Amino acid sequence: MFSTKINIQQLTSLMLKADIRKVVVSPGSRNAALVHNFKAASMECYEVTDERSAGFIALGLIEANGGKPVAVCCTSGSAVVNLAPAVVEAYYRPLPLFVITADRPEMWIGQMDGQTMKQPEAFKGFINKSVSLPEPRDDEERWYCNRLINEALIVMHKTLGPVHVNVPITEPMFDFTATSLPEERLIRFCRQSKDLSLSEKFNSIVEHTVRPMIVIGQMLPEELQLCAPYLSSLAKKGWCILAENLSNVHISDELRNNVVEHFDDLLSEHNPQTPDLLITIGGHIVSKRLKKYFRVNKPDQHIEINMTGDIADTFQSLTFLIQTSPVDFLMLLETYEYKYVSSDFGKDWKRDIVSEKMPYLETLFENLSDEWTIQVANSSMVRKVQKVFKGKNPIYCNRGINGIEGSVSAAVGYWIGSGKPTILLTGDLSFFYDQNALWNNMVKSEPHSTPLRILIINNCGGQIFNGLPGLSSSPYLEKSIAASHITSAEGIAKECGCKYYKADNFEEYKSSFLDFIDVKCKDVRIFDVNTHNF
Repeated sequence: MFSTKINIQQLTSLMLKADIRKVVVSPGSRNAALVHNFKAASMECYEVTDERSAGFIALGLIEANGGKPVAVCCTSGSAVVNLAPAVVEAYYRPLPLFVITADRPEMWIGQMDGQTMKQPEAFKGFINKSVSLPEPRDDEERWYCNRLINEALIVMHKTLGPVHVNVPITEPMFDFTATSLPEERLIRFCRQSKDLSLSEKFNSIVEHTVRPMIVIGQMLPEELQLCAPYLSSLAKKGWCILAENLSNVHISDELRNNVVEHFDDLLSEHNPQTPDLLITIGGHIVSKRLKKYFRVNKPDQHIEINMTGDIADTFQSLTFLIQTSPVDFLMLLETYEYKYVSSDFGKDWKRDIVSEKMPYLETLFENLSDEWTIQVANSSMVRKVQKVFKGKNPIYCNRGINGIEGSVSAAVGYWIGSGKPTILLTGDLSFFYDQNALWNNMVKSEPHSTPLRILIINNCGGQIFNGLPGLSSSPYLEKSIAASHITSAEGIAKECGCKYYKADNFEEYKSSFLDFIDVKCKDVRIFDVNTHNF
């Protein structure tokens, strides 16, 4: 029988899956449920009263165990810092010491309650990863707890050094009536894709896939060009490939014909088949619908490819994390035969759906020549572009943190640095927030070698907030949340020496936009489009 504490159950289950079966334990009431679980799970427990000694005994066990990880577990309070000398030794060796500390509930830290201290910070500077587990009350907190433990395990695997898992435990602490441990998801880690070709489990997953899919997040055009031949080959072998505009798949004609780009409208009306094997490459995904789809419809296997080796479990379904470049991994995938892939799977994701009309953007994209590079502001604009853009222009956006600040500055920086015609598509709040990007000498000085254009879709506030469920019931939405205003960009344009255009309806817009995007005129132009009347 096991402890009923969910975080202790998850930790025990994942330690077993990660083959950590040797634990040095010290006495205490706060860690009693942890020790009970380790014994109940048939782990080898070594009882040592003095934590200073316990830590070093664990290091000796690691040496005797051929360098495999060994855990050490203690109670809360000063017992924790008595492990510090062994932790420091493990850090500088390095040795894979898995440190587990029981803790009091967070709300009691610093409240003069017994054996309480800031335990997650106890080994700061000498630990490769420290996580403090929640006490899960729902599925999202269980996922978070699972992810934190996996993060610690992966960092220990990557660095071969010590990691720290802090386990807050509330009273009652001694209910041992759970009949079994949960089936927890272990995220497997691998450094190089070439190592996977030797993995029997990985080969079996790839060779027997029926519904394989690749989702491509934000990528630089140069990165995408390297991957394009392999993605195209995989598409011809039956892989379904989903990509947003920020992936820049549209710069390759052959690849674009084999990729599903505009899937948001599909997911709003249809629930397509779930892939059994999902590969994610590139950076951020903008689509909330796609994130929600995969968080509900989880693939059997989800492999994330990145160069950092850090967990990015956006879809809450990750099973493999591979630290390698996308192109190296795709080269490996391309070598398989894929005998079992279903032809119906891709068709289910490629069905035609009537999309929302956005005439001001559609008109622009229909007339924008390929020599332009597009910079896109965050919030509503990047989502609008994803729905309607079908050109071949490279697209950039500040999706690292997704803030509205800096969009104008990033566009100016690209324009100056690249020497290429650049157009920024932005909302009004993002533009006004970053207007300082235009009064510097780089923008004001003439002549310019290439044109810079800024198209402002000015809906007089953060209209994206109107689409958030429930927020419309707040009487403070317009003024205090959506920041409604009646400001135009005319004064800013005049002060910064930029040519200014304005449209209050679609006819005015159509009559001016061709002059606005004239690539032969190498100046800075701002088009202020008031969409309230569209």
